[in-house]
Amino acid sequence: MFEFFHRRPYLIYSTIVAVFFIGIYGLVSMPKNLFPDVERPTVIIVTKMPGATAQVVTNVVSKPIEEEVARLALIRDISSINMANFSIVKAEFEYDKGLNAAAVDVSNALSIVKGRLPKNAAPSVYTTGAFTLPVDVITLTPKIKELSLSEVRKIADSFIKPYLLSNPAIGNVEVFGGYKSAINIYIDPIKAAQYHVSLDKLTQTISAINKDIPLGFTKGKEGFFTLSFYGEKNQMAKLKALPIKPNLHLGDIARVEWGHEKRFSGYIGNGKEGIALAIQRAPGGSVLDVSNTARAEIEKLEKQYSNIDFQISDTQHDLIQTSNDNMLEALRDAIIYTLIVLMFFLGNFRAVVAVGLSIPAVFFGTISVILLFGGELNIVVYTAIILSLGLLIDDAVVIIENIERHISKLGEKPDDAVIKGTKEVLLPDFAGTLSTTMILFPLMFVGGFPQHIFRPLISTLLIALMISYLLSVTFIPHIARFLYRNGVTEKNRVEKFFEKFYTNTVGRLILPYVSILKFSNGKRSFLRKFILIAGILVMLGLSVKNIMPIIGRDVMPPMDTGIVKIHLKFSSNATVEEATKDLQPFLKWLQKQKEVKMSSVAFGSEAGVLSLGSGNLPSEATITINYVNRFKRKKSIWEIEEELRNKLHELKGLKSVDVFDFGATALSSIKAPLDIRLRSNDYKNLPQMADKVSRQIADIQGLTSISTSWKNDFSEVNVAVDVNKALSYGLTPMGIASQLPLKGQIVSVEGSLSSMSTQNVRVYLDGNFSQNIESLKMFPLHTKKGEIPLSAVAKIGHQLTEAKIERNKMLYSIDVGAYRSTRPVSQITADANKRLSKLNTSGYELLQEGDIVEINDSMHRILKAIAIGVVLDTLLMIVIFRSVSLAMMMIFILPLTMIGASWGMLLFGKPSSMPSMVGLLLLFGIVINNSIIVADFYRKYRQKEAPFESAMESIRIRFRPVMMTTFGTIAGMIPIALEQAVGLERLSPLADVAIGGMIIGSFLTLVYLPMFAYGFDRKK
Repeated sequence: MFEFFHRRPYLIYSTIVAVFFIGIYGLVSMPKNLFPDVERPTVIIVTKMPGATAQVVTNVVSKPIEEEVARLALIRDISSINMANFSIVKAEFEYDKGLNAAAVDVSNALSIVKGRLPKNAAPSVYTTGAFTLPVDVITLTPKIKELSLSEVRKIADSFIKPYLLSNPAIGNVEVFGGYKSAINIYIDPIKAAQYHVSLDKLTQTISAINKDIPLGFTKGKEGFFTLSFYGEKNQMAKLKALPIKPNLHLGDIARVEWGHEKRFSGYIGNGKEGIALAIQRAPGGSVLDVSNTARAEIEKLEKQYSNIDFQISDTQHDLIQTSNDNMLEALRDAIIYTLIVLMFFLGNFRAVVAVGLSIPAVFFGTISVILLFGGELNIVVYTAIILSLGLLIDDAVVIIENIERHISKLGEKPDDAVIKGTKEVLLPDFAGTLSTTMILFPLMFVGGFPQHIFRPLISTLLIALMISYLLSVTFIPHIARFLYRNGVTEKNRVEKFFEKFYTNTVGRLILPYVSILKFSNGKRSFLRKFILIAGILVMLGLSVKNIMPIIGRDVMPPMDTGIVKIHLKFSSNATVEEATKDLQPFLKWLQKQKEVKMSSVAFGSEAGVLSLGSGNLPSEATITINYVNRFKRKKSIWEIEEELRNKLHELKGLKSVDVFDFGATALSSIKAPLDIRLRSNDYKNLPQMADKVSRQIADIQGLTSISTSWKNDFSEVNVAVDVNKALSYGLTPMGIASQLPLKGQIVSVEGSLSSMSTQNVRVYLDGNFSQNIESLKMFPLHTKKGEIPLSAVAKIGHQLTEAKIERNKMLYSIDVGAYRSTRPVSQITADANKRLSKLNTSGYELLQEGDIVEINDSMHRILKAIAIGVVLDTLLMIVIFRSVSLAMMMIFILPLTMIGASWGMLLFGKPSSMPSMVGLLLLFGIVINNSIIVADFYRKYRQKEAPFESAMESIRIRFRPVMMTTFGTIAGMIPIALEQAVGLERLSPLADVAIGGMIIGSFLTLVYLPMFAYGFDRKK
């Protein structure tokens, strides 16, 4: 390869120029997100069942669906949330399933189970994942008093949503906030009784008459014609005139209004009640691109709808834009730090120029390859590019130094020195690249969460490594030929300054290293070696044993994105209007906070809307608050959370509140960092048991809030029908229920309004009959014997029941969720287990379903990847050096670097986590790379010198290259370790481990490897 490209310089330069242009295009055009999409394929089935209680919904809807879906292949988890009026069944699959295949399988399962569902059940299938989270939430509010929120909702549903969806760049738009348009018929039961109109017959009559019916078709000599009966009344006057009985019209016994359905949801954006537009991207889409497109369209809509105010109340745009900008700045800083370190160690402008030119080539080359394979840019990809800086320095510097040695010490001409100097180090250069590849490669195929979150990092690192190697054997020799065209000239003042600075500082450390090696070869050398080996092993044991329990374990460390999430609950019987009013004092205070950019509050749920409020009761709210990024404020996100928590507890009627940071759990499917799940065949006593669990863990250090997922505290009005009395009047319980239109039954659908979306026609009771019990008791029932009050055949009273019922894996379940600030999940979970062991939980399954499940699974997978990588690297070293003993010596050093790694995590205050384990893999790759440099020199020098002298010389000659690679890589990692980008807290342990480990690793490579090499050398 070297000779081929060496003879074709124009091919090299043309390729590099082309790569630059492709890379720049990719940098601008590629999708940009915060992290890769790592959610498992999840499908949600939402089934509407008006008027049904949570218990009824569970039994007749959720259970049959769960049983059918549970039979599907690669199903990982199945759960359901059951509330009055609808059921939400969630099916989570293994990664291997794929989202589209999962959706198809669930749809097929649903078609099978439909026959077992009630006739009025209306199930719908939705896919969900990271793409469900809104890119932007736009709040629509009226600017003028004449425009109501109900009318704004009509405009949003009928005009704005279809307009936005017509843009192919926008994946989906969800409208939320209540006030859903409907034609409401408010029946006066007193008037109906006067005209002897049974309310069940009335609803049937409206449904039958106010409907378009296809009658069939005719076909004859005159042609083909369809026959239809058009019965829909698309004007209020016509609907009021709808005949109910001879000489009796609907308007005589009911009010007909075009308004909105009864509200079970609401939305407040930036302190104003409004209608929310949730803009979503398609799976795999770019947050920034979709956001920019939507905002451009919103600007056009603002001109068209001048009486509606459009405001952004929630967004991912700012977070991702800031993070991307920060990462580019961090990359810039890493390059500067690395070049300074390079100048410090070499005192050679030529080498700095060569590396300085190769860095952008590697960067844009890596971006080009990612673009060609359809990848995206995110914080993980940028981190990988920064990490590769130290490794690519090594490739380029080894070539440059060897060429310079051939010119200055061997007296060769520049052209000859370039060829011979490059060829001489091709093998160790390639071996170093290949060994790092071997150690990292297995992580791409370990499966589960680690594979999907870190595959972009590993693949980007490997791409950068290969491009770096290719440039070092093609581009660098040509640059060197140009830089050394006049031979090796005398160093200038600046170069001499750096050389002297190195000699008087780090260069002096070579003496202690040499002294330790001499100590190992003194009298009773075996005992001396034993002392050195035992000492380092004891240090390893003490470091791991004492430090690891202190730092704890997490899946991913907490991060300060500037986004706070709040989930709060008022009384289960509170209406949306009441809950909104109770929250107002907090919202007024919030809007006065200078560091708050925007806020979003979603009350309740709407069927089919997954991005806002999904699964919430009308009295429950999900709040999202966007603050300025952490570089522009004094308080950390955890200090802000504590302030918010204290302020919220001042609200009257508040039952529970959870305040936590965005991304508090590794995956959105994990409900809370500490999630204790109770399961049972019977749901009745689950809330009481959950309360006991809550009290048991209440005093655990580091927990900020504890809440249960549901309770049996909903006050229900129970109509207990006396069946004997009812039958005496010719009534049945079902007959009585059909005469009580309290659930807003849909009796017809208006679809003739060409400019509007389809409008539901709903029937309600007029007056106080649907508002208080005493009036309901007097409700006139139509019987064969005349009208009688409801109280004549039924007792009406209050009872506590469940507003929400949850299930998991075919059993009833309840979750006790707890949030934390920054204390590691492993420590919190261990404390919880100790306390729960004292609690009698017989008759219940008690499971830990928080982050600890993903921690254990991920750590197991990464450890397996490390083991496979080490085995592959060992085999590679045996092949390269043709020596099993030398290969084993190099591998023996790897676990010893855990000393520095553990201290690095402790000093930086980071827990052991997935990024730290990946940092360990990277550390092993760097240490092996340095070991190859030392071992290769020892092997070559050994051909003419004794073992100990060869070991001494390998320290003297390879001290500078090993230290330069170590500190050059550390310099590149400084922006990551210092968390110079928003969201980088997630990955900083990777750098913390590598930095600590490399400092120890350089010592081990330069002392213990030479000691082992001469000690086990049989050819003495």
